[in-house]
Amino acid sequence: MEGLPDLVLLKIAEYLSPAECVRLSLTCKRFLGLLPQYVRFLGEDFKITGPHTGHWTPEFYFDGPDLKGKVKRFRASVEWKDQGWGNRKGQLIVKLMRRDSGQNMVIAEKTNIFGIAGHDWANSTCVFVTHPVVKLAEPGDFYRFERNAGGGGGHSLFARKFTVLLEFLSNKL
Repeated sequence: MEGLPDLVLLKIAEYLSPAECVRLSLTCKRFLGLLPQYVRFLGEDFKITGPHTGHWTPEFYFDGPDLKGKVKRFRASVEWKDQGWGNRKGQLIVKLMRRDSGQNMVIAEKTNIFGIAGHDWANSTCVFVTHPVVKLAEPGDFYRFERNAGGGGGHSLFARKFTVLLEFLSNKL
């Protein structure tokens, strides 16, 4: 494989899983600099209850790590549900944040990254490639996650195994 051109190796890497790509990139310095890099991080499991007033009541969930490069793909998954009866309002939000003069500025955001939570436990996934939360991301930015159980009384949101996998652009592109 060492005689193959970079573009051929990048095409091969498109068929590899992130874990396989990481393992291959650790075999030599050429692959490490050529193949896409990944960062995976998790949110803590939670159960929240919304306030008795309002409808849109998002609250801080957590901040991801600082980005080390340009993001190519944002993937996320979660197991989640709402209170199991009545209106459905539960959702998760991602915001692309940038530090400027000591202030955190919202550069782009996506509400309802998985849609609205259902009444029963379900696995949900999302992938963003062309959304501004990916396209506008720069090294040093970070992702902020928020959660919304919904207001009006009786609304709850449960989530577990919230996982984000970021794929960064190859250094050779």
